[in-house]
Amino acid sequence: MYFPSNNSHQHKNNQLVSVCFILLFISCSPLIAQVNIFTGETMRQMRLESGLYNSIALDLTYRTGNTDILTARTRFRSDYLTKAYHGFVFGSLQQGRKDGKFFINKGIAHARIIRSLTQHVLFESFGQKQFNESILLNDRNLVGGGVRFASHSRDSRFNLYLGIGAMWEHERVTDKENGTITTRILRSTNYINWTGQLDERVTTSATGYYQVHVRRFQDYRILFEGSLTFRLTTKLSFPLRVNFRYDSEPPTGVRKHDVEIFNGLRYTF
Repeated sequence: MYFPSNNSHQHKNNQLVSVCFILLFISCSPLIAQVNIFTGETMRQMRLESGLYNSIALDLTYRTGNTDILTARTRFRSDYLTKAYHGFVFGSLQQGRKDGKFFINKGIAHARIIRSLTQHVLFESFGQKQFNESILLNDRNLVGGGVRFASHSRDSRFNLYLGIGAMWEHERVTDKENGTITTRILRSTNYINWTGQLDERVTTSATGYYQVHVRRFQDYRILFEGSLTFRLTTKLSFPLRVNFRYDSEPPTGVRKHDVEIFNGLRYTF
C-alpha cells in the first residue's frame, strides 16, 4: 500500500492516463484478457465442453462453551464456455462471530473473460470488487488484463501456466494512525499456476501471484493459493485449500502476512 501526499495529484493523473491507454488497447482488441483470482478450478472448467456450469460451496464451523464462535463461508461460481471464449463470475462471503461480534467479515466479487488465440497463448480481461475488515480494507476495485502462456504435457494431466499483465487498483483503507486513506495505483500483476490430475478422483493445483507498484517496487504483494480436491460423486466434491497473503506495506497495526486453511463441500450443477 502506498500513502500518497497532496503533491502526488499529478503523479496519479499520469498513472490514470497510462492505464486508460492499456484498457483502451484491451477493449479495442478482438482478444479479451484475464482476472485476479486464478485458480486450478478455472483450469478444470476450461477443459469442459461448451455450455453453462455452476457450483456452490459452503464451509461452516460452530463452537460453544466458554466462547461462542460461528464462522461461515459461501462461494458461488458460474462459467460459460464456447470453443474460443471462457467467461465466469465468482463470489465469496466469509463471516465469523465471537460472542455475537464480528471478528471476520470479508467478501469478493470477480468477473473474467478469456480468449484463446492459440493452444498456448490466451488473452484475458478482468474486474474485481473486494472488502476485508480483518486487514482494515473498506473497499478495493480492480480492472485490468494480460496474456497467459500455457505449457501442456502430452497426456494433459499436468499443466503449467504463466500470466503477465497490468491492473488499475482503487483502494480505500482505515489506517489506525492516518484515518481513511484512498489510493489509486497501477500495478503489474504476474502469476504462475500448476494443475495436476493425480487420478480420476483427485486433482491438485497451486497458484502464486506477484503484484507490484510499477513506480515503487518496494510496494508489492505476494499471494498463494493451493488446493487438493477429492471428487466424491459426479456433482459433489471435497476441496482442501490453503491461502497465503503477504503485503509489504500494510495499514498501521496490520500484520504483513495472513494464512488461511479451508475445507468443505462443493456442489456442481
